Parts: sequence; C-alpha cells; structure tokens
Amino acid sequence: MFLGSSLSKNSFFDAASFPYREVDSATFSLSRPKEVLRGGKKIVNGFRQSRRFFREFSPDLVVGFGSFYTLPVLLAAKAEKIPIVLYEQNAIPGKVNRLFSRFSLETWITFPDSRDYLKGEAREVIFPRLIREEGLDPWEYFGLKEGTTTLLIYGGSQGASRLNSLATEALSLFSSPFQVLHFTGKEEETVTYSAFYEKKGITACVRTFEFRIDLALSIADLAITRAGAGTIADLIESTTPAILLPFPFASENHQEANARFFVEKVGGGGLLVETGLTGGELFFAIDHLFKYRKEKQERILRVKEGRSLPHIHELLEELLQDEKRV
Repeated sequence: MFLGSSLSKNSFFDAASFPYREVDSATFSLSRPKEVLRGGKKIVNGFRQSRRFFREFSPDLVVGFGSFYTLPVLLAAKAEKIPIVLYEQNAIPGKVNRLFSRFSLETWITFPDSRDYLKGEAREVIFPRLIREEGLDPWEYFGLKEGTTTLLIYGGSQGASRLNSLATEALSLFSSPFQVLHFTGKEEETVTYSAFYEKKGITACVRTFEFRIDLALSIADLAITRAGAGTIADLIESTTPAILLPFPFASENHQEANARFFVEKVGGGGLLVETGLTGGELFFAIDHLFKYRKEKQERILRVKEGRSLPHIHELLEELLQDEKRV
C-alpha cells in the first residue's frame, strides 16, 4: 500500500496496480511565516491521517522515499512505533531523510557519498528501473534506422527548455550524419523541434514524453540529459555515455553531485554547468564524447559488472522475514 500526497496527479502512478491512500502534506520556507503556518497545518493533518491509516492497516514496515511529502507519514510511523526504512536516491540526501536516518533500521542509498550526511546504518543498493520486454524492436518503435549513430536528448519527466535549446544549437553545427531521439517535455516544443530537425535534414523521432526510456537507451550511442538520480541509474544500467547538464535549481545542487559521481567515479561522460553555457561549447563536448564513447561505455560496464549490490526488493523481503527487526 502506498501512502503519500498528490499520488492521484502522478501520471506514472497506476492506481489499479498500486493501491494508495492520499494524505495531506506540504513544503514551505522558514523565511515565509504564512507558508510555515499553511504548510504546518497540512503536515499536522497528514500526520493524523497517517496515524488513522496505520491503526487500520497495521503495516509491519514503512519505507520512506524522501521529500517533505513523506514527513507526516514518517512522523506517524515513529509515533506508532512502526519500523522505518529509508531510500535515498540522490548523492546529497534530502532534509527529511537526514532527519529520520537516525530512527530508521537502515537507509538504502544509490551513491556511496550519501553516507556522509546520514546517521545510523546506510547500505548501497540497486533500484532497478528499466523495463525489460522481449519482442519489441526499438528501432521500429521509434521509426529510426538501425546501425546509424543515435543521439538521445531528454530532460527527465518534466523536460528542460534550456537543455532543449542548447542541444539543438549544438546540433546545428554538426555536418556528420546521425539521427536523434528527442523527448522535449512540452507539446509546443515538440512541434518546434520537429520542424527544426526537418529543416536541417536530420532524421529524428521527437516526442513530448516517453515511458519506454529503456528502449531509447538501448539504441542511444550518447545521451544529453539532466542528472537526476534515476537518470544516472538508467545510464549505468544501459551503459550509455552521457553529457550531463544538472538542473541548476535543484535543492542543495544535488544534481551536480549526482553528475560528478557519474563523471568522476564511473567515468561515463562529461558534466557541463548550464549557467553561461553556449551551444558552441556543448557542440565541442558532444564531438569529443562521440570520439571516445566506446571507451566511456567500457568504463560504465566495468563499474556495472563490478558492483555486487543487493536489489531493494531483496532487502525488503529479507527485512520482512526477520522477526527480530520488524
């Protein structure tokens, strides 16, 4: 059972497959008193709703996935003395996970450096995200030509207007033949960039969103993308070299920390800071990475194969069978 805020508005959340309950929650800035009052009231309501649910449902374990939206649920779990486990996907953990890490049985992390911010036991895990489906041809699915160098551009689930603009500025400088997969995040930009590729004579599949990112990564020789934790995990799983443009307004600049792990520890590509970046600079970065993409892919593969880490579902099963802990 899933418990959280605004789950019904999440397009990736299928209520038929994953039953859930909505509880109130909010984010707020301490520097804005009115926000604190409104947000505090919602969190108190969410705490009460969560306690009522726990008394009705009697869960053996509560798993928190971070963000302020989990705060009332975790507070209620602690009040009801229900064991807590946390999952932290970013290199720099969020404030709620940092606070509750001292109370959790374990905190499961994606990036080893996350340990520096957490209290209590932390364990590095794999959270598999990419779908595996036999029999679906990715080239046919996207209408692209097999054997042609393919560049993937996407800004994550919300898209990224500046990333889209920079990428196409850079591509306009290329003369070498390649094809493009571009997921824009906005309907109006899908129309704009479809026209751009047609005018430039570049074979491209341009879509607003794409749920089958696994298929896109399976044929991409190189990706230009943001640096969310899920994206980094997908790039490693698919062994796709990438140029990362971290979202500049991410809390505590955690996307840049994620990107540094991929670039410096994995050796999987390049990192460019968006502020002040030009299409010409991105052009040179793309050109360089195209030349060394095989080497980068081999480095990613070595890291992927060298990590003997448990999957999160294995740890959940292990915990639920341990009567001494839950």
